[in-house]
Amino acid sequence: MKWREERSKAWMFLWGVLPIFLIFGWMIGVAWSDNSLCLGCHQDESLKKQDVRGRSISLFVSEAGFKNSVHGSISCSDCHTRIKDDVHAEGGKKAANKSVNCGTCHREAEKEYLQGLHSKMIMKGTERAAYCYDCHGKHNIQGSKNPKSMIHVSNIDKTCNRCHADAVFVKEHALGAAIPKEEFKESVHGKTGEITCTNCHGSHSLRSLIDPKSSIFRSNIPQTCGSCHSDITKQFTESVHGTLAARGRSDSPTCTTCHGFHGIKAKIDPDSPVHERRIAMTTCPQCHAAERISKEYRITTVPVKSYYDSFHGLSYRGGDTFSANCASCHGVHDILSSADPKSMIHKDNLQKTCGNCHPGASENFAIGKMHSVPSIKGEEFGEKVVGWVRIIYILLIVAVIGGLTFFNFMDWLRKTIDRAH
Repeated sequence: MKWREERSKAWMFLWGVLPIFLIFGWMIGVAWSDNSLCLGCHQDESLKKQDVRGRSISLFVSEAGFKNSVHGSISCSDCHTRIKDDVHAEGGKKAANKSVNCGTCHREAEKEYLQGLHSKMIMKGTERAAYCYDCHGKHNIQGSKNPKSMIHVSNIDKTCNRCHADAVFVKEHALGAAIPKEEFKESVHGKTGEITCTNCHGSHSLRSLIDPKSSIFRSNIPQTCGSCHSDITKQFTESVHGTLAARGRSDSPTCTTCHGFHGIKAKIDPDSPVHERRIAMTTCPQCHAAERISKEYRITTVPVKSYYDSFHGLSYRGGDTFSANCASCHGVHDILSSADPKSMIHKDNLQKTCGNCHPGASENFAIGKMHSVPSIKGEEFGEKVVGWVRIIYILLIVAVIGGLTFFNFMDWLRKTIDRAH
């Protein structure tokens, strides 16, 4: 009895599954019988037409390429829904009305795309703006994991650079003076091959950098970079710079302010803005020595000037990379106010901070104002004393050297006159 029940179940399963395979096979057969009609003409490599601008466009479709694509099992008419009769083959009016709507199947992708910059450019009438087939291909579309796909991680930069590496295109669309391809190729991201355009800019929902919803909008950059550098982003968002950036301050530094955009280089690269030779010379001073920013945020430019005149600054400017720079004392991504107990420059942490370079530094080692410029008009008594001492030294130097110079000149003049007689 048991074997009869099992045989009965097997037949039921067979009769249930077999019709599905038959219907699926029939659908494929119908599709390719339909496709054969289309390919009868479109396999001709010489088949071309002219668009509204008079440009010649190839209408050739490779049968092998289409069969091996992700759409290989569907019919031509599934995408070209507006081509319905033989009027198309005869070159009638319906031949020109053949637009393809990818959103019929890919609704979520279309929804994102319509909110993106490329879609908005097309709506404005821009001639050269990316549509679905510009990035994915037409009849030879492959899955994103296929190395031959235009959107495979190894090919995305080539796909994007067909437009964005064109100097004429970059100029017409005001995308900057430099071509991203050249900068990105030499960057740390470009050399690894693991980061591509879409990691930072997005894919279907790509937006302008002035769009608050854009992944490259100023206040969103830390989160974008944080998708890979999560620990560093956490430090930055809690810092004084990150706090200002989160409030929407346009002048507050973000990741790209210090590291750059497409041409981000390793910190050991001499051309990198965060190289140890450039931190205190160009990177930090671009804000902390700027007059406009100092007035707007009511910060003084004294620290930069005082650093350059200090022992550390003079040694650093002389080429000694072991001398302390801004990051040595203030930190890198976790820069905090001196009033914050966790700050490296908080009064309770100065001994430890200085001890990183000066082992055995006592509590008295860091007593006193760090960034101060000697002046008789200084706010503190110590600054006034040093200011007066500096003036006295200058007067003494001028008097001594000037007096010796005058004495030697007069002595030379007297001897010259005596020889003349």
